[in-house]
Amino acid sequence: MNRTVTGTLSGTLSIMPSKSASHRTVLMASLSAGESIIEPLLLSQDISATLNCVKQLGLTKGVATMASDVPGFVRARILGRSRNEGKRIGRVLDCGESGSTLRFMIPLALDGRGAVRFTGRGRLMQRPLDVYETVLREQGILWQLRGNDLTVDGHLRPGDYTLPGDVSSQFITGLLLALPILPANSSIHLTTPLESGSYVELTRNVQEQFGVYSEWRDNGQTLIIPGKQQPRSPGNVYVEGDWSHAAFYLTAGALGGSGITLYGLDPNSTQGDKVILHFLHEMGAQIIMKDDTITVLPSSLHGITADTSQCPDLVPILAVAMAAAHGESRIIGAARLRLKESDRLRAMAVALQALKVICYEQDDGLIIRGGLPLQSGTVEGCNDHRVVMSMAIASALARGPVTITDSEAVAKSAPAFWEEFAHLGGIIHEG
Repeated sequence: MNRTVTGTLSGTLSIMPSKSASHRTVLMASLSAGESIIEPLLLSQDISATLNCVKQLGLTKGVATMASDVPGFVRARILGRSRNEGKRIGRVLDCGESGSTLRFMIPLALDGRGAVRFTGRGRLMQRPLDVYETVLREQGILWQLRGNDLTVDGHLRPGDYTLPGDVSSQFITGLLLALPILPANSSIHLTTPLESGSYVELTRNVQEQFGVYSEWRDNGQTLIIPGKQQPRSPGNVYVEGDWSHAAFYLTAGALGGSGITLYGLDPNSTQGDKVILHFLHEMGAQIIMKDDTITVLPSSLHGITADTSQCPDLVPILAVAMAAAHGESRIIGAARLRLKESDRLRAMAVALQALKVICYEQDDGLIIRGGLPLQSGTVEGCNDHRVVMSMAIASALARGPVTITDSEAVAKSAPAFWEEFAHLGGIIHEG
């Protein structure tokens, strides 16, 4: 579906719960003894995929969702890990387009209880899985990838795992979720420096809430994971606000209007995308912080160079901020974005160029010369939620309406995005 959007955004908004924390909390609750009440939770396509997969895999004794006290969200009730033994036949896990769901679930599926078939849509099975394939084949695990289906079968064993740190941190998190419940100690040794390390720390922080611990050694190159750990539910689990999603509106606040105020963000969060505040401040944005409230006021921005190797999800909206900034800006360290829901570097370069922004694509980033009004036009959303949301925010810079294709892609992570956009004053025409 196409949506044509105009308008400068202003106002206040309560930010949605973190998608990254939600995935990890659902999985730890499923692995833990006792009942967990998780709130707030947003039933985006990705989080729904994880909830469905823990049920299909047989990790839980029960999953239920009900209305939350926080409008627009749900409360999830997860009854601790099932200890059933014996083979289970025909387990099929539909991960949708969620790379997190797929990579987190693969090690957990290796429970020795029979084959598990993963399915997906879009570019999911084209995204790299070779890190798992290499280490799991060495253990004698069955690994069959055919088209949009991946079948695995075997029993994950405790031991020493060696893998690169400069690929997706989701591989590390997947192993980190599965290894503590095995009967002996394990370690993960990184052969290259860790990228997106904040996501691994987020995993460890969520695990600590459930009584599961690990330890970094060798100057952060080796993660020691004691075995025989028995996760236990802490009872009620609060999911903090999502800095990745907040980045769209924090950026929008700097682009015009009377500013945007967001509620529900933890200033001490370990989420890596909190660095959006650093980038916006470096560009000259006026930012006011008080408790869990953050306001960004309209600002005159200037160009910067941003290394996004630790925060790749910020690249699309950061590129929009750079289109508003006077002078030349550079995004570097973003080569992995070519293997997301779309080739995000190319998608953002083409989208900005369609609105007459001077933008050059590099192997691992973008060069953007900004500071001039954008032109009206049509941009391709590339079935990528972050590209769609970023270009909606970019409409504030345009001299006329901006039409965005594949606008329904926002449902992957933020199904209420268009309602939020309208709440803040954006004008939307469908079709």
